[in-house]
Amino acid sequence: MIPPECSTLLDPLERFEAIRRRVVRLGPRLCDLSYANPYGGAQEAAVAAVKEALEDRRRLLDLQYTPFGGQTLARRAVADTLQSSHGLPFSFDDVVLTPGAMAALHIILHSCARPQGEVVIPVPCWLDYPLYATTCGLEAVMVPLASETFDLDVGAIAEALTERTCAVLLSHPANPTGRSYGRDALAKLGHVLGEAEARLGTDITLVADEVHRDFTSPGGYESAAACWERTIIVYSFGKYHFLQGQRLGYAAVSPRHPTRRETRAELVRWTRITGVATPTSLMQLALPRLLELRHPQDWLLRWRRRVVEELSASGYRPVAPDATLFVYVRTPPPRTDFEFVEYLAGRGVLVLPAPVFHHDGYFRLSLTGTEAMMEQALDVLKACRQ
Repeated sequence: MIPPECSTLLDPLERFEAIRRRVVRLGPRLCDLSYANPYGGAQEAAVAAVKEALEDRRRLLDLQYTPFGGQTLARRAVADTLQSSHGLPFSFDDVVLTPGAMAALHIILHSCARPQGEVVIPVPCWLDYPLYATTCGLEAVMVPLASETFDLDVGAIAEALTERTCAVLLSHPANPTGRSYGRDALAKLGHVLGEAEARLGTDITLVADEVHRDFTSPGGYESAAACWERTIIVYSFGKYHFLQGQRLGYAAVSPRHPTRRETRAELVRWTRITGVATPTSLMQLALPRLLELRHPQDWLLRWRRRVVEELSASGYRPVAPDATLFVYVRTPPPRTDFEFVEYLAGRGVLVLPAPVFHHDGYFRLSLTGTEAMMEQALDVLKACRQ
């Protein structure tokens, strides 16, 4: 039976899904910008990489069970890439392959958990962070980001840390706000965590959800792993390659982690205990090829800039994003978030209301619609302000 506290956390998205079901009858006339579903299809080079892996007859027998934690060659390929991108000496066994980021979050939170433990979560946040914390027996302590700018409020995080804190769960770049945090903010966070550990006599893991890191300006991404030793990185290949349904991701323990060996071994054991196991053998075979790919993002930069400019000119107050596939926009009065989402849905545009992200007063739209969908959605949004 689902506990009442989980049902409460499930409610906002289920309420939105009821709206969604009512408007799917519009078919191709519906502009669905609620989720990051790439309506233009998966990246062609990524599809080719999967196809090549499947057609590699020399390795056909490799489509069998793989060890918990994943195939060594695939894990080593991830570690080598992380060495280059993060400047840290990752080894293959620091990397635990998972069926997507959701599974990685589960095993990490289980590994951090202790009786009456707390997880500090800056909000607005990805919708199921508090749900996962709760199901792992932890209390989600939600701390607001800075008002309006949605910068990281390190002072508020510091005040929320107690002797029961076992983790801080950080979406970076942030979903839904589209903000990427700079090195100064991350360094301040690392300093605060260090002070808290010394003062409270507790171990605090920084869970760095980096699933949107590829949607930042080249060279503009700073990883939290550089600023705090006890960091575990979460990543999903589906976002960048538009292969979300193929469920390929990982948890990576920082080489600077004080209990590096014990932590990575425990994560592997949690893949067995929770039953999340590993990604499919096919996706593990394709993984080294996927790591080599770089996709153009001109389309994303163009739509990000245009949506912010045109919505601002129409009287909306969007948060200026510097990363991710999303734009977070203040809900225009007098409607509530859900009222406005229903109003837009009746005009053929689907967006997500802020309560889904444990926040209020905003809505999030994804930039992954087709060109025609984006044009139509912009027209509807602008017309709603006239």
